[in-house]
Amino acid sequence: MNLREWALPVYTILMQLAIGALFILWMIRSLVGSKFTPEKMERIIRNPMLVISFTVIVAMLGAHFHLSKPFHSFYAVRNLGSSWLSREIVFTALFFLMLSSLWFLSRFMHEYGRLISVLGWVAIGFGFIVIYCMARIYLLPTQVAWNSSTVIVSFYITALLLGTMTIACLLVLDLRFAEIQKVQDIEIHAQVIKYSITWLTWMSLLMVVVNIAVLLYQIYLLNQGDITSQTSLELLFGLYLPLFIMRLSLIIIAPLWMGYAVYQMRKVGAAPQSLMAPVYMSCLLMLIGEIAGRFLFYATHIRLGI
Repeated sequence: MNLREWALPVYTILMQLAIGALFILWMIRSLVGSKFTPEKMERIIRNPMLVISFTVIVAMLGAHFHLSKPFHSFYAVRNLGSSWLSREIVFTALFFLMLSSLWFLSRFMHEYGRLISVLGWVAIGFGFIVIYCMARIYLLPTQVAWNSSTVIVSFYITALLLGTMTIACLLVLDLRFAEIQKVQDIEIHAQVIKYSITWLTWMSLLMVVVNIAVLLYQIYLLNQGDITSQTSLELLFGLYLPLFIMRLSLIIIAPLWMGYAVYQMRKVGAAPQSLMAPVYMSCLLMLIGEIAGRFLFYATHIRLGI
């Protein structure tokens, strides 16, 4: 894959990561937020939201490298009524607009907690539509390995997996930065992590199980298909078998590693700061695993016809 071809995996993975991360962050805000004042809760989610916004910017900029004429990208929105690509671009822009507004409100107008909550769920709704449009682009009769609803499901699973691991990592890192900067109410940061880290771990484990189940079903569909599907399957279990095994290993090891670290923290009563190294490495392993999976997604498809 050359630079232009890598632009699509970078865009899809980063966008799914950002959307999934915002969803998980808002779940934490909804479940834990009632325990603290709005000002304190908004302060905790502010830095993760800034990272999510930056991720979306990088994703959108990276997507332009796929185009032969990047400065003409705005022409792609002209077919909104018939093109999933046009819809993806429009809803990506709406998602980023809502995300930027959320960060501004949490930074300068945190007293409007209810408005921030509503806008957050609206932004997440736009994000989920982006993922759906993104997946629908690949459902083509000429691309047998892609032309299945399992692609849509797998894209959402990737968003939840990466989002869960990313937010766990960002919360721990932000706690460490707050500790270095001697921010007031640092104990609240620690309490948010203690309240949420266990269910984040269980959710990541559940998503890995679902991810593997969907992958096995995709393999089953390929095995039942025509010669084109069989060729894709031969590539997966032939040329790309080492990469396939590596990808499966990484996405299984990542949540198990984080789960063991959380178990040890609970067992010995350690501070959440002790999770920084294992959570960071778990997030990195999951990201590498999903990048490998996205590479296989593009590398094993076989075009049918011209």
